Amino acid sequence: MLENILNFDAYLFDLDGTLINTEPLHHAAWEQTVKNHGFSLDWSFEEYLTFALKSRPHLFEAIFRRCPGLKNLFSEGEHLRQQKIAVYEKLLTTNPPDWMPGVYSFLSLLKKNQKEMVIVTNSPRKHVSSYTHLCFETFFKQIITIDDFIHPKPHPAGYLKALSNLDKKGDKCIVFEDSLKGIQSAQQAGTHALLVATDTYKKIALIDDTTPCVSSFNDLIAYENCRFRS
Repeated sequence: MLENILNFDAYLFDLDGTLINTEPLHHAAWEQTVKNHGFSLDWSFEEYLTFALKSRPHLFEAIFRRCPGLKNLFSEGEHLRQQKIAVYEKLLTTNPPDWMPGVYSFLSLLKKNQKEMVIVTNSPRKHVSSYTHLCFETFFKQIITIDDFIHPKPHPAGYLKALSNLDKKGDKCIVFEDSLKGIQSAQQAGTHALLVATDTYKKIALIDDTTPCVSSFNDLIAYENCRFRS
C-alpha cells in the first residue's frame, strides 16, 4: 500500500486523533464530567483510547463499570455524553488543537499532486467550524460531519456518503483512521484503509498485526522522500 500511496483517486480522513490532536481534550473532558458528579475516572490516556476508539456504547459501558454509582444518575450514556460535550467545548476555547505529527506535510504533498481530499468525522459541524486556525479549506474539498449522516462509525454511512458525493469507487480511494472502529467503517464502505497509530495503542487495543498501519504521517513522508531519492 505504501508504495502506491499517491495512486489513489481520493483521500478520506478521520479528524479527531488522525488529523488533529483532540483526543487528550476528549479524555480531559470525560474526566471532568465524571468528577462533576463526585466520581473519579482514573484511566491513563492509553487506557482511555482503548475504550473511546472502539465505539460509543463500549465507552459508556466502560465508564459505568468504572464508576458504578454513576449509572444511577444516568440511565443512558448519551445523556452523560451531552454534558461531556459542554465541558469539551469549554476546553477548546483555551486549548485549540493542532495538527498531528506529519499531517500538514502529507496534506501538502497530496495537494501538490492535485489529489482530492475529504474529512469524514463523527464530530458535529460546530466543533469542526471552530478550528478556523487550521484553514481546512486549503486542502479539503468537503468536510462530512455527523450532522450529514445518521449512524456513527463503525457504521460505514459517513464514508459511503463521501464516496457518493465524490462519485468515486471505494477500491480507488484510501481512508486514514486512528481507530479500529474507523478502519471497520472504511472497510465496510469498500475502501482501502490505513491505521495511523502508535505501537503502544495497537498493543493495548489488541489490533491485529495484519492491519496496515504507520505510526504517524511522518512515516509516509519519509517513505516518499526515500522513493524520490532512489
